[in-house]
Amino acid sequence: MQVYFRQRWRDDRLQFNLSNVTQFTLSNRFTDNIWKPTTFFLNGQRSKLHNITVPNQFIRLESDGSIYMSKRLTINAKCPMRLYRYPMDSALCPLYIGSYGYTTKDIIYRWLAGAPAVDVDAGVTMSQFEIGEIDVQNTTQLNRMGEFSILGVYIHLNRALGFFLLETYVPCYLIVSLSWVSFWINRDAAPARVLLGVTTILSLAAVGMTVREGLPRVPYATALDVFQYMCLVYAMAALIEYAAQAGCPPPLKVILTDKENERERETLLDNRFHVIDAEDQSTVYTQACHKMFWRCLVGNFQYRMKRVLTADPETGNSVSNIDIVARIAFPSTFIILNLLYWFIYLTFDPTDLANTKNTRP
Repeated sequence: MQVYFRQRWRDDRLQFNLSNVTQFTLSNRFTDNIWKPTTFFLNGQRSKLHNITVPNQFIRLESDGSIYMSKRLTINAKCPMRLYRYPMDSALCPLYIGSYGYTTKDIIYRWLAGAPAVDVDAGVTMSQFEIGEIDVQNTTQLNRMGEFSILGVYIHLNRALGFFLLETYVPCYLIVSLSWVSFWINRDAAPARVLLGVTTILSLAAVGMTVREGLPRVPYATALDVFQYMCLVYAMAALIEYAAQAGCPPPLKVILTDKENERERETLLDNRFHVIDAEDQSTVYTQACHKMFWRCLVGNFQYRMKRVLTADPETGNSVSNIDIVARIAFPSTFIILNLLYWFIYLTFDPTDLANTKNTRP
């Protein structure tokens, strides 16, 4: 983040008494000749002072010896985040300010009274976060070198969900809905249904891999992981549903004409078919479930042409009872699970943020 970092302290050795002059603005070279607090950011990873076109800092000396120093800095600081609710999570990012070498016996940091400790420009925005409240705190840190005065700044960040809705949630919803189209496809159209099922699974996997690229490698499942696995389970279940109903369809009938009756009777009897009736100079056979599945699997074209299914007389579409149930069960259960998902993660109380202020830098 980019900040204007301002400090004020008093050095009685720098007092002056000049008529009509109450303060001086000093050059940057003057900073090497005065005492300065060794201020640094305790949880900072990398910080820099802007130097274009000149060092972005100035010093003002007042007649009572007060020194006002302002610097333009870019600070990269650590922010502990718990991503269980990602991307619906919030964070409380601290920034700790203290002296590197002076203890409380030498210097004590305080926020300037009568003015806001931290100001945020109205035009400042973040691509993935919304800036909430900013709290400040005065505290101390005790270590082997002594007790040090510390100032704490706590920035509340709420992750913006819009980006993830457009990039992840909406595409996953559309892909899962597309997998349900297979319930309306003829159950004999095996290539179409299998291809649709495999395509939806691969599409969900690709979306998941893209999202995980920008997420830190954490050893637990985030809210987004739960959602993607839920979508993946439904896409796989749609494919398994077809395998289940295709593996054991209802008993089928094979109708043989008079000319084929004798020749096919011998073939069918050799394959353990059972004659059940004869109507209109034709013979009707019923065969075992596993035999039908095997002959469909090996692609016996002559056998397929002779199958008469319980179908719509106009469209000829073979309808499975499992498909009929799946048309209702899959969407309804998916909607119920999603309502529970959003209710749990959106109303979850982020108690993990309460302990952030109590942690020491």
